[in-house]
Amino acid sequence: MGYGSKKILDIITSLLAFLTVLLFAFLYANAVFGFGLDAELVSTLYIVREYMVMATVILVGLEFAVTKGFLFLLIYCIIAAVVVIFSFFPEVSDQLVNLVK
Repeated sequence: MGYGSKKILDIITSLLAFLTVLLFAFLYANAVFGFGLDAELVSTLYIVREYMVMATVILVGLEFAVTKGFLFLLIYCIIAAVVVIFSFFPEVSDQLVNLVK
């Protein structure tokens, strides 16, 4: 991956990090001032916040891995995929733990 890929990742990561901080600020302000939002919406926003943080961290790591060579990038992508799969499908990690026991 070349300079163009790194630049695109940099822009996406920066935008995602900015939006994540805005969401954190909004949720804190809502907790302090009580904007009267529906509890289900606030609960959904907290879930979105967690995935935005994970996406930001994974993209920053990907931006770093792109510059370190193909093997490092491949290993990083495999680890990131495992983290995402275990986050969205916790039963998969439970099955692996039971398999090892």
